[in-house]
Amino acid sequence: MGEPQLVRASTMADGDRGIVRWRRDHNAELLTVSDDGARVAWSRPSTGAHTPAWVPIESEARLFGGAFELEYVVEEMASGQIGVGFLLAWDIGPDWGFFGYLGSSPTGWAYDLSSGDVVCATRSIKGGLGKSADGHTGVVSLRLDLPTHAIGTATFAVDGRAARPIELSEGAVVIPAACLLRPTQAVRLTARTIAR
Repeated sequence: MGEPQLVRASTMADGDRGIVRWRRDHNAELLTVSDDGARVAWSRPSTGAHTPAWVPIESEARLFGGAFELEYVVEEMASGQIGVGFLLAWDIGPDWGFFGYLGSSPTGWAYDLSSGDVVCATRSIKGGLGKSADGHTGVVSLRLDLPTHAIGTATFAVDGRAARPIELSEGAVVIPAACLLRPTQAVRLTARTIAR
């Protein structure tokens, strides 16, 4: 087997897109996904020797070949950090980086509603966007422009204020995702296709 490769839109079929809903089997020992797959919550106590630093969750969707708008409604932050955003798809599975933090990988981007930062490769690439005033709730929008044979972009926005677009690789395939830091944190994810 060779080096891991990013998945390209040109290698995907329409049926590969999946559905924008949280994966029920991803960290199911700690997380509960609603019946419609739109809401995930850290609802179960850790039973191991230690509590994990972050609990990641990805969606079933693999988005490519079009324009999409996602909305992450953070229903409970439990006065802690929380990351919402996306990962690029690799042929061996997504690269979560260390400790399950969404923004620790160079191919994962997280918006942290507690600080107002977009994070990639463990560093803030854009700060000063909106953040939760009470440390409990907030809404983060993400626009994805993902052409099959050209460079794509991803743009985070909070309260109508957008960050600078993030340039993605040509034909990128995107996986909506989140990472939770504390029990009781909860995120609802919705999406709509703008164009294909």
